[in-house]
Amino acid sequence: MNQLEQEKVRWIKADDCCESPIIVHRFQAQQPVEGSIEITGLGYFAVKLNGKEITADRFVPAASDYEKRDFKNLLYPISDTFTHRIYFLRYDCGHALQTGENQIEIQLANGFYRQTQRVAEGNMEYGQDLKTAFCLTFRDESGTHQVYSDGTELWRDSEIVSSHLFIGEVHDARKLSATPQWKPVHLLSAPQAELSLQTCPADRVISTVTPVLLKQDGNRQIYDAGENISGNVRITTCAPAGTQIRLRFAENYIDGELDFKSTGSEYICTNGSRQIMEDVFICDGTRRSFEPMFVWHAFRYFEIIGPVESAAVQVIHSNTPVNSAFSSDAEGMNWLYNAFLRTQLNNMHGGVPSDCPHRERLGYTGDGQVCAEAAMLTIESRAFYRKWIRDILDCQDVVGGHVQHTAPFMGGGGGPGGWGCAIVLVPYQYYLRYGETEMLHKCYEPMKKWCGYLDSRLEGNLVTSEEPGGWCLGDWCTAEKTVLPTPFVNTYYYIRCLRILQEIAVLLGRAEDTAGFTFREKALTEALVNAYYDRSTGNFFQNIQGANAYALHLGLGDERTLKNLVAFYRQLGRFDTGFLGTDILLEVLYKNGQADLAYQLLNSREKGSFLYMKDRGATTLWETWGGEESHDHPMFGAGARHLITSVLGIGQAPQTAGYSDIVICPQIAEQMQYAKGHIQTENGTISTGWRKEDGKIYLSAQLPKDTRGIFRYNEHIWNLEGGKPFEMVLSQE
Repeated sequence: MNQLEQEKVRWIKADDCCESPIIVHRFQAQQPVEGSIEITGLGYFAVKLNGKEITADRFVPAASDYEKRDFKNLLYPISDTFTHRIYFLRYDCGHALQTGENQIEIQLANGFYRQTQRVAEGNMEYGQDLKTAFCLTFRDESGTHQVYSDGTELWRDSEIVSSHLFIGEVHDARKLSATPQWKPVHLLSAPQAELSLQTCPADRVISTVTPVLLKQDGNRQIYDAGENISGNVRITTCAPAGTQIRLRFAENYIDGELDFKSTGSEYICTNGSRQIMEDVFICDGTRRSFEPMFVWHAFRYFEIIGPVESAAVQVIHSNTPVNSAFSSDAEGMNWLYNAFLRTQLNNMHGGVPSDCPHRERLGYTGDGQVCAEAAMLTIESRAFYRKWIRDILDCQDVVGGHVQHTAPFMGGGGGPGGWGCAIVLVPYQYYLRYGETEMLHKCYEPMKKWCGYLDSRLEGNLVTSEEPGGWCLGDWCTAEKTVLPTPFVNTYYYIRCLRILQEIAVLLGRAEDTAGFTFREKALTEALVNAYYDRSTGNFFQNIQGANAYALHLGLGDERTLKNLVAFYRQLGRFDTGFLGTDILLEVLYKNGQADLAYQLLNSREKGSFLYMKDRGATTLWETWGGEESHDHPMFGAGARHLITSVLGIGQAPQTAGYSDIVICPQIAEQMQYAKGHIQTENGTISTGWRKEDGKIYLSAQLPKDTRGIFRYNEHIWNLEGGKPFEMVLSQE
């Protein structure tokens, strides 16, 4: 039951001028034996009971499209109507209750909700009202009781002088010893939004890293965390009262100095300063530890100006453990797998898979959809993606069906195909991975509405436009200037979605809808072929930037189309594709027996390859092949899924989901000597591997109990029994 919707529960706030207020509520209890609290706060909240933290969660509640706001000051025009949602959390708090007086203490901060500095996408704030609501239920010797926010609370300033999610925090420890000036809270009307229990994993401090000192110049020190991380730095100091300690963060260290370009320094904030991640701590003369409370940074290098005793890097992201493994003798594949995991985890905050964890921090539907399968295969992320799919649905225009480029909506550009089609592609991948048809039932009508929107953007049965005044991208971040036509890419995605919808309609007992989907698919396919297929050569749009791969993925073209594709990339020896085409190209190569060419591309060291990034010190994936922009962008890592599905060969039988009927079919490149790994499914662990030795190939696999499957290699097929190891030795001839 949602206790926050009781009439007795009131929304309360402090004065608008306070950056991070602390609100307290006192109540009595007699020998309490158990208790729980339902609570939310906007933008972020932290809660204590009798001075004890009752959760290790950070950055709660999860980000959402909280409530209605003014769109007139956005970078791109928008007139869509959204579904608004605010998440609340439920925590056990019985261990912190005590006999006599008890005190609930709630601290609020801006988060995404009240952005007053960053305006790169326009004015994204929802208003000035940082607010909270709660209901605490406990049982004592006299029965069950409820304590709720009711307007009797008091508030005071905290030591946080400034808190801006994209920049950092300023803490003044001297305020901790000052006599607090308590003031009454203000009552608010409940937001016009749906209150939902947060079930996606919250952010946590995942690990702590000891950084390496690179440079010291007086009170200035520069450190290396060893790899790009998201999180913060916790310092300890006993500096004199009034001493300011300043920390700044960057991905790059060039010529002995931090370089802030890739993390957003070219953006200008409302106060005229550059967007640089920075924390400032003002000491009070006692030995204290400092860390930002309501912001995370994303960095490898950081500098400290001021006297400190120690500094520790805290890695913070959503509590989504890695539940897979991959290793091989292929350097590029190993680096891609590990770099993708680091990058994806750095970008998982508040139930949102972001494009980058520093400069933009937005849940771009393009980046999110292309990486969804890889993330679901390698990371424990079912609840995480269930929430993000809800974000996509909430931000769909309730009237016309338009799907935004970011979810929750925070502005940003994109296109109708690679971005908007996330409303079909992500729920479908979720179904395949977890076998949950309930998700498809929730999404089916919104998917159909999206198709209706795309129909309104057709010219000659090609998707040629999106919203007036906005972007209409096709692929993005190709190695050279993008020349692949946007209608080609967007129409490809619409055809792909129509095919998926035919499958979903049958699965959900809506077979009567398939005729309409089939009719549209046929018309769009014919238009795509007529516009872009050269019958004299077998190429689509001159076989540039993966055009033939897009077509082959839809089953279009002829034997020349694949032959030309293979010849082109064999000679090129690297990727020229954007973040959408790179993943599609790898799938087409593996599905057409071109494991050797896929190996060549994945292990190239030229510009336009993953080892080009590694050779230049990258520990996470770059936004562009040349590294000109963000160095913590997961989108090019979507192809990491092929390490699981093709190199290891872990798949499913056709028309099945949830990995109950498993097919192991590795695609083994001639240049490789071994690969092994596993994934964790709802039924248990699927592990497999192969190696070449002394002219023989050794195959192995093990499926979870109560599953079945086959192992297929070349012309050989073996039945697999769940729970029993499989091993086979064959001659390589």
